[in-house]
Amino acid sequence: MIQKKIVYLIEKNIIFIIYIIYFVFIFTCYYGSNYFFFIKEIEFGYLTGGDSKRYILGSEKILNLEIPEKKSYLGYMFYIAFFKYLNLNLTHIVYSQIFLTFLSSICIFKICEKLSSRYGGILSLTLYLFYFPLQIFNFYILTETIFICSIIFIIFFIIFFKKRYLPILVFLIIFTISIKPHGILLIPSLFLSFIVWLYLNNSPKVFWVTFFIICAVFYPTTSILNIFLADTNIQSSIAKGWIIWGYEEINESNYKIYDKDNDLISLLIFIKNNIYLIINSFFKKVWFFLARVRPYYSEIHNLYIMIFNIIIYSLALIGLFKINSKNKIGVILIYILIVIFTLTTGLTYADWDSRFSLYIIPLFFIFAGVGFSKICNMKKNKHL
Repeated sequence: MIQKKIVYLIEKNIIFIIYIIYFVFIFTCYYGSNYFFFIKEIEFGYLTGGDSKRYILGSEKILNLEIPEKKSYLGYMFYIAFFKYLNLNLTHIVYSQIFLTFLSSICIFKICEKLSSRYGGILSLTLYLFYFPLQIFNFYILTETIFICSIIFIIFFIIFFKKRYLPILVFLIIFTISIKPHGILLIPSLFLSFIVWLYLNNSPKVFWVTFFIICAVFYPTTSILNIFLADTNIQSSIAKGWIIWGYEEINESNYKIYDKDNDLISLLIFIKNNIYLIINSFFKKVWFFLARVRPYYSEIHNLYIMIFNIIIYSLALIGLFKINSKNKIGVILIYILIVIFTLTTGLTYADWDSRFSLYIIPLFFIFAGVGFSKICNMKKNKHL
């Protein structure tokens, strides 16, 4: 009798228990970083990466009413500037990122619960909160945590859409686009999701209206895209032949550049002129992007990643094909975000520390939760 009560209490309060364990875990890692070999020691209350200085200096320029050089990171620079304006040090950014991760985890749970069941939501929540390669970026003055959380918030407000959410959704979309160059991928993702949703829901009139609207906004969209392309110089980066950025041992550097302009037309010409090399390297880049292993990682590190991948991708594949809400615009957006981010990496390069794949890993967690729920339902049905 007592055992049943304990089990009942655990089941009833499982979400609360998961969050208690999470906050103990995250703050133990944060305050006890010097005791763990797998965490860089946090001396000043935050960690910095190669791009952190760019964001901090950019935020100072904003406060001095100057325009930063790297405009494609304006959103995160404004985010840092907000804390600086309030005379709060960079440690408070770490706290805010942990808090945003907490809020986005609630969204992950609610999304997966709606698309599957409470059990699926609990699994996706647990995966999200305890996937260490993702959580470690809470401690860094880098764009990753804010960008990932913003994508999750957008998906949440689309899936649970109400008219009163529209201003929040518009703000989130604009902010996410401005956080980092990858944000521009949100524009085609949203457009394609809307078109596919209209098509699947048999709305031909609305479909054509939307098509003409997209044609109307095509020029301003490409103009924004050209700003991002000029900022990131993607063509030159591809021409260096990197499969993994900065790792020269598996380079394919026979690319030909005929036009040195960094705009969309030049990029398309560059792809046409180097189509064989691009296709050949495409699948290698996608492999490193999705598998997240690296030749320079230790065997234990790669083994940890691969074991995790086998579990997550196996469940996610079931969820991808078995999900019941394929014609919902929020679900369509999840599919398209995964495809577009993967294609973009295949056409450019996989990053050094697997950061880029973290942007879609939570989306696989959602599908993994759906897959887990389907397996649970199958087992229940067999016992009936």
